[in-house]
Amino acid sequence: LAVILIIGNTIRLNILNKKDEILIMKLVGATDAFIQRPFMYTGFWYGFLGGILAWFAVTLLLWWMSSSVAAVSSLYQKNFNVTGLDFSSFMLMLGISIFLGLSGSLLSVKRHVKEIEPK
Repeated sequence: LAVILIIGNTIRLNILNKKDEILIMKLVGATDAFIQRPFMYTGFWYGFLGGILAWFAVTLLLWWMSSSVAAVSSLYQKNFNVTGLDFSSFMLMLGISIFLGLSGSLLSVKRHVKEIEPK
């Protein structure tokens, strides 16, 4: 929910910054779908890059903690192996993050582009 709200708010701010451009595009005859498309692409890229950044952070954290986990597990004479995401889990996480980015963008774009109308 937080990701959807944050991306939605960011897209809303982009829409408000480009309000004059949107008004001119509507005066020329652009459809709402044509105007919404670049903002949807932005939501896709926010989700994609957020997913890649999350994967990188988790991988870095696992690498950093692996020696500490090995030291603690040796104290208890247990074998504990820390592994990261496999490819299918990575793709699932990336798909979910893209979906969240697109969802936040869609909610914001549908609402705010419709409200901008030339007088």
